Amino acid sequence: MSKKRILTDEEKEKIQESKKELNEYRDDIKYIADKLDDAEDIKTKMKKVTTILSSTKTNSSNENNDKFGDALIKLEELEIDCTERMKEALLKKFKIDDKIEKVEQPYKNILFYRYTKRMDWREVAKELGYALDYVYELHGEALYLYSKI
Repeated sequence: MSKKRILTDEEKEKIQESKKELNEYRDDIKYIADKLDDAEDIKTKMKKVTTILSSTKTNSSNENNDKFGDALIKLEELEIDCTERMKEALLKKFKIDDKIEKVEQPYKNILFYRYTKRMDWREVAKELGYALDYVYELHGEALYLYSKI
């Protein structure tokens, strides 16, 4: 791997597109996971509010119930949004995973741990037992190979 590859402008562009595709995928997965966590947090809070409202039953006004209903609707919208985004991300994941599977080792591992598992560079190096600089070098070659698929 000590020999540097001379890239054409077209190859450089394809590598940049591949890197963008992988980074967008990585960001999408993180965003979806955060949105799902947010939805679960809201559900937990809503359950507490429901328990409090049903145990007090002293409210003669429907104002709180309307606010509660509005919150439930927003929660449902959030879940629908997460579901749609998850579908899109899964389709992208299958496409990207298929491409990663076609890359030979150890480049496959570099791409998998960095983009699918969302590990930072130090974690990737530790997981694979490589020096950080070597992981960077492998990543460059991995992107090149990925861009050729």
